[in-house]
Amino acid sequence: MKQIILQSLSLINFKGIRSLDIQFDPAQTYICGENGTGKTTLFKIITGNLKIDGIKITNTFKKVFFLPQRIKYPENLTLLEYVTSYFFGNSLKWYISEEEKQKTEDVLNLLELTDRQNIPLEKLSSGELQKANIAIALLSDADCLLLDEPTSNIDLINQIKVLNILKKLQNNKITCCTIIHDLNLASAYGDYYAGITKNHKIIPNKTEFL
Repeated sequence: MKQIILQSLSLINFKGIRSLDIQFDPAQTYICGENGTGKTTLFKIITGNLKIDGIKITNTFKKVFFLPQRIKYPENLTLLEYVTSYFFGNSLKWYISEEEKQKTEDVLNLLELTDRQNIPLEKLSSGELQKANIAIALLSDADCLLLDEPTSNIDLINQIKVLNILKKLQNNKITCCTIIHDLNLASAYGDYYAGITKNHKIIPNKTEFL
């Protein structure tokens, strides 16, 4: 079974979680809680962007992709150019292969973005931009996605569309661990939960938290 296990997590000296033993199984896992309780901090620890002494992280996923809440979008790029920029990274490569083109086409079709691919980023809606970010996550071939509030700043209809897409990713054996504030949506779409209270208490039980 693929999983991420954090043992003996202690953040007493940080603004956020105080202690936690938590496990993410393959499914839809939702992290709920108010601002400042340590949700994003948790993701930073998992990805290694924040180093904490004494914590043991066991990660059996092939690849973990982190999608932050705040993204600075480049100017003068279409949706297609933005999404395919993933293939270039920091290399000197200046073209994408036929395989990468087909992969991009499949992902855009899955996310219902095909007819928007030539639209400049600044003319896309917040929901379309978020789906473009999810497209990049899928192109990464990660089997675990850490999504920091992917439904923030978008209307309810697009929130539901995004969460439906994430739910369908389970068919491709992709695990999504999502930070979300809407408890109703978390209850409707989630399989596992971790609630973080104002006092940084971890509540892993859906019934108790919701």
